[in-house]
Amino acid sequence: MPPPPEHPDSSGHIPGCPSRADHRSARHLRSNRGLTIVEVAFASAILAFVMCGVLQAMLQSRRMTEGSVRQSSVSSLVQGYLEQLKSIKYGDLPLSPATTPTGGTTTAWAAAGNTITVFDSAQSTTNAICLAVGAAPTSVPSIASLATDASMRTEQVDIDNINSSADNSTVNMWVWINDMTDTSDTTRVNVVNCKSIVIVYQWTVRDGGRTKTFVDMSRTIRSIVPTD
Repeated sequence: MPPPPEHPDSSGHIPGCPSRADHRSARHLRSNRGLTIVEVAFASAILAFVMCGVLQAMLQSRRMTEGSVRQSSVSSLVQGYLEQLKSIKYGDLPLSPATTPTGGTTTAWAAAGNTITVFDSAQSTTNAICLAVGAAPTSVPSIASLATDASMRTEQVDIDNINSSADNSTVNMWVWINDMTDTSDTTRVNVVNCKSIVIVYQWTVRDGGRTKTFVDMSRTIRSIVPTD
């Protein structure tokens, strides 16, 4: 015969059976157990994946910011040249030569009267601009189609002014000044005493281990005024 059932004591606990305190203690022990190696590895993988995404986004944002700063610096340089050229007295503003001066050197350009002396990015006037030959393009041209003789002016734009060339942007520029005088159309108001100034510029930047090249163009008009 089976043994008679145990009767609960005065606290309501049956001898030989786990008490409520025993159950709570067991749950507490289970909740405080350590993480397994698999759980740690899985959590580490998720954290690494998230951190890689955050790091990539930060690097991309930095590249975009640096690219914008370099583009603004180059645009400011070109705009500075346009303003200097516009400030020259109308009669003293030379025109682009129809053909390349004999010899194709800066000296030949200067002898033909097709150079302009302006301040460069380093506030120096030692190198004159040789005007590009012929008529200026009406849209952004292919750099391969432009001359690489004295008419191509090259400058190094220092971005942070720390006398280091590591972060400089190389800028190539071609400048055209053309006479816009047109008296052939008698049905309209003739264009006289007006010159166009066009600058095509190319700049390169280092993006990590790559070199990126960009091309743009700026233009303005210089007309004669009573003070000229």
